[in-house]
Amino acid sequence: MPGLSFICDFKEDLRNREDDILRSLDSLIHFVHYKKNILLKGKTFFLGCTIYDEYPITSFENEEYLIILEGKIYNKEHNFLKKDLINLSEIIFDEKSYLRKERIIEWLLNTDGDFILFALHKKSKNAAILNDILGRLPLYYYKNNGKILVSREVRFISNYIDDAKFDRMAIAQYLLFGYSLGKRTLLDGIYRLEPATLIRININNLEIEMDNLYYFNFDNREYNSLNVERNAAELVSLFSEGCKNRYDFNNNNIVSMSGGLDSRSVAACLYKNNLPFLGVSRMRYNDKKEIRDVEVAKKLANALNIDFNIITIDSVKGNNFLKLLKLKNGLNYLGMSFILPYLEKIKEIYGSKLTFFTGVGGSVVKPLISFKKKFKKLDELVNFIISENHIFSLDQVSALIRIQKHEIINELKLLLLSYPEKNCDQKYVHFLNYELDFKWCNEGDDRNRYYFWNVTPFSSINFFNYAMNCPEEQKTNYKLYRNFLLKLLPEISNIDYAHYMLPITSKKLLLKLLTKSILKSILNELPNEFNKIIKKQYDYHSITKYKDNSNIIKCLREELNNCKFIHNYLSNLEILNTIQSCSKLQVETLFTITSSIEDFESKNKTIEKYYDAEFI
Repeated sequence: MPGLSFICDFKEDLRNREDDILRSLDSLIHFVHYKKNILLKGKTFFLGCTIYDEYPITSFENEEYLIILEGKIYNKEHNFLKKDLINLSEIIFDEKSYLRKERIIEWLLNTDGDFILFALHKKSKNAAILNDILGRLPLYYYKNNGKILVSREVRFISNYIDDAKFDRMAIAQYLLFGYSLGKRTLLDGIYRLEPATLIRININNLEIEMDNLYYFNFDNREYNSLNVERNAAELVSLFSEGCKNRYDFNNNNIVSMSGGLDSRSVAACLYKNNLPFLGVSRMRYNDKKEIRDVEVAKKLANALNIDFNIITIDSVKGNNFLKLLKLKNGLNYLGMSFILPYLEKIKEIYGSKLTFFTGVGGSVVKPLISFKKKFKKLDELVNFIISENHIFSLDQVSALIRIQKHEIINELKLLLLSYPEKNCDQKYVHFLNYELDFKWCNEGDDRNRYYFWNVTPFSSINFFNYAMNCPEEQKTNYKLYRNFLLKLLPEISNIDYAHYMLPITSKKLLLKLLTKSILKSILNELPNEFNKIIKKQYDYHSITKYKDNSNIIKCLREELNNCKFIHNYLSNLEILNTIQSCSKLQVETLFTITSSIEDFESKNKTIEKYYDAEFI
């Protein structure tokens, strides 16, 4: 990943390990146009980065501080930003200020950006790292025995420390949900830095402090008393601010458009604010959903009178899977490999000097629970989370990974108890934001940044904060979203929402949503076994399967034979028994784990034999 990699070691002289450090940094040079830069090096510290020319890493300096900013803080002119960051550094390094934490939180809540900040106090040689309040640029760390490594890629850390192993509980959670929970990555001891975390390194005291400064608490919704029209109007204003802040007048601005609501909101907002942009969509000939999406996207482009480019993608091949594995180390599941040819084609046509707008994060305006549900006890919430969000069943995961079900459940309970909310319903909202969205969406956006700068106005802190303070009742059946779109640009509200092939303003859609909500409420009151059977009949992911002779199934089976390390974590017999009945989503999730283990543990990669083979 383009971005920063940092090492601090109080016990070992880093100058003696420069070859190892540079070798680890070289492993992040994923494309020929990438290069590595050494920003700081010495006995205790090393700071380097991998970048391409257009990737935003900026340095600011005065007599007291050296500041490196990765990413962007929006809508702040360079000189003002320099002054702002120097003032922030003074707060970070002020040992006497008892208000330090509160002042940094206030700064984070009022700073719109996707960024990581490194600061060095020149006189004391103390250092600090701070990420933004939504953790938009994923960052990973390893901390042990007077040493800390922080990097934008897990691979940099694992290559340097040598003794990393896979985390069996993280694998279990990944098979269950498609992502590991809390701080876990797939590797034991290598963790994901939580949003709004400050790392302070004191050279004199040989101390490394980590402080998660701020968690959103969704218990009390500030705008509960305001009506839906007022809240929608405020959201339109804040969304416009987020779009304008992210717009780059010196580059191409491209919106990745679909037939959904989120990307059309972005396109409509840019149009409304007279900010010229281009529209692109992807289409695979064999994917009916994408064909339908593109048809709706065409209508939206015509309504907005913009240049619109449909990028057709051939079938996905083994090399796409291999490339995504190398780029994201399993943290973006391999079922998303089809997106890489789309990104590559955009880069080929428009270059890397562009701002790529997506609608990722639009869930903050949508109903998070699509029917009325009140959780009286934590156990009810745990059961519901697993029932609603699982990929493999809990029984299957337990058998595959050889971990007792109660161990997986207890881990989930502990995580939920760590959330600041008291209300179980709002703990679920927290779970969906911090686990699903912050993991799935932030990692997905980060995948795009391997090619060009990726933004979404839904992550504008003022917009996010306001949307999450609107009552859930207003989000039900898209009431808030409908009002938001009507106030944003009424004409695009009357074009079909591709998921239902009905406009969001249509009474037919409202009736459909109400019926679905009632049926789902009834369904969730049925005994568990009936519930599972009925859900399976209507779950698209559970009924689409790979053929038994497909290349991805063949490759997975060969990995089991070729890589003995897989058997240290997964049951070979259980995989072979399970795979015959697996859905595509399950196969791709399992394949992500087996391929990650083989990539990490073995020199020879089975997937390389399938480099030009179609994975369909």
